[in-house]
Amino acid sequence: MTNELMDDVADPPAPLRGALRFTFFVILAAVAVPVLLVAGLLVTYAVERATGEGFPEVAPAVMAERAASRTQELYDVAGLGGALPAVRPDGGHRAAENSISAEVCYPDGLESMADEPEEGSYRLGHNWRVAGVSEQEGGAALRRLRDHLDRTGWTVTAFRDSGDDRVVRAERRDEADDNPDRVVVTWWSHGETLDGFTAMPCAYDPSGAGGEEAVEGLEPPALR
Repeated sequence: MTNELMDDVADPPAPLRGALRFTFFVILAAVAVPVLLVAGLLVTYAVERATGEGFPEVAPAVMAERAASRTQELYDVAGLGGALPAVRPDGGHRAAENSISAEVCYPDGLESMADEPEEGSYRLGHNWRVAGVSEQEGGAALRRLRDHLDRTGWTVTAFRDSGDDRVVRAERRDEADDNPDRVVVTWWSHGETLDGFTAMPCAYDPSGAGGEEAVEGLEPPALR
């Protein structure tokens, strides 16, 4: 009798053995899958960290010329007239402006979790503002800009021509390009100003400076 009991304990019935085996594999999978996923993410992160973002290498002066040319095009289409010399913002919301600035670029993908800038990179922006633009003038300018951008290969991502603040936003990118050109033009009812912003794609500064330092000493030409 004792031997029979010991045999039952040592060798459970086949259905029980199958259930135990199934439970074992379920537990193994529950432990292994997250571990493999984490390992895969770590490998992907390490590869992305070791690989550049593929931005083109463009001198800031060259990028500034491109931005100024695009801004002049938008300024012409807006049709407000008058020369706008190079003017840096003085903190007033109603003052004219024609200036360039730059900021550092950040990686996409898993690298973005680290929130660390891409070394030597910069994104140049051209800012302009015309003061004393009436509601009628501002609305008409935005509609002309929307139609022009749509005709010239831009994707208009936002357009609002009513309300206190009115805006047209557009971007242009190549296929599967996460580094687009962008333009934003806004008419502000408070102060009656038309603000424009031309954002160029991210690039690497050949000097290695990048960020705000990339455009030190650069001034945009007067808009006509």
